[in-house]
Amino acid sequence: MEGHQKLLDTRVLIVEDEYLIMDEIRRIVEAAGGIVVGAHGNLDDDVFERSAISSDIAMLDINIRGKMSYPLADVLWARGVPFMFATGYDFDGIPEKFSSVPRLLKPFDAHELVNALADTRVRASRAG
Repeated sequence: MEGHQKLLDTRVLIVEDEYLIMDEIRRIVEAAGGIVVGAHGNLDDDVFERSAISSDIAMLDINIRGKMSYPLADVLWARGVPFMFATGYDFDGIPEKFSSVPRLLKPFDAHELVNALADTRVRASRAG
C-alpha cells in the first residue's frame, strides 16, 4: 500500500458498529503502521474512559447502534484528541460546533482512510 507507514506508531481509536467495516479499518490502520488502541462497536464506558485517553487520534462513525457519537466527540475535544467523523449518511445533521471536524463519507478506500487520518493528525498538531 502506498504510504504504508503514514500512521507509524499513531495510536488510533475506532468506533464503528458494523463489525466487518471496523475490522477492515483496523487492518488498514495497522498496515499503515498505526496501533489500534480500541475498536468499539458501541458507546460503552470503556470507550470514554480508557480508549479515549490512550489514543492519538480517533475515527467515529456518527450513528452507533442508534446512538449519536457526539458525546464521545465532546470528550475527545475536551481532552485535545483529534478525531474525524465517518458516515454513510450526509453531513447535514452534524452539530455546528463540530463543523471544522474532518469527515469521511462511506464507502471509502484504504488510501482515502489513511490520508484522512494522517491529515487530521497533522492539522491538529499544527493548530495545537
